[in-house]
Amino acid sequence: MEQLLLVEGKNDLHVFWNIFEKHSVKQSFRPEGKDGDGIYKSIPIYLKTDVSTIGVVIDADENINAKWDKLKSIFEASGYDLPETPTQTGTVIKKTDYPTIGIWIMPDNDANGMLEDFVKQLVPSDDLLMDYVEESLDKIETDGVNKYKAIHKSKARIHTWLAWQETPGTPMGLAIKKTFLDTNKELCLKFVDWINDLFN
Repeated sequence: MEQLLLVEGKNDLHVFWNIFEKHSVKQSFRPEGKDGDGIYKSIPIYLKTDVSTIGVVIDADENINAKWDKLKSIFEASGYDLPETPTQTGTVIKKTDYPTIGIWIMPDNDANGMLEDFVKQLVPSDDLLMDYVEESLDKIETDGVNKYKAIHKSKARIHTWLAWQETPGTPMGLAIKKTFLDTNKELCLKFVDWINDLFN
């Protein structure tokens, strides 16, 4: 029986794949990128197929509670009972005669935000550049010349930081491979533990 990991698009796939390689995660599941509402629409369909496990990784964006409630209603309509709030270490629900399901809401199952906020947590502890990035973003916002929306500040932050590395503009996934980012940070280890608990 197949195991599936549903994520929001190719950027997410590349980031996770490189994390999995760093931590030698057994590739016992098939990752699939879904754009927009594709994840929500595909869950009920996949639950009716021959799968043993479905993992879902989505961004909290501006309202983690709304995202959780949406997923909760989709899974509960298919016979699952989910807690009122996400489990801090990643939610895993095992139910007899049903596929096992797992949910991780980026960045940390607790705060609003997205994949880029998770990746920011992987910036090495001895890094000196991020303070300059924050100062730069604050300055252009104060001057009113920023082109990005407030919700996308975390994207602007991490991609500015990546633009200032020895290989400017390295994508997030490749930045993990090149060890610009530290995959031994606590949040990353928690995510890997959730993946292994769910699939392996």
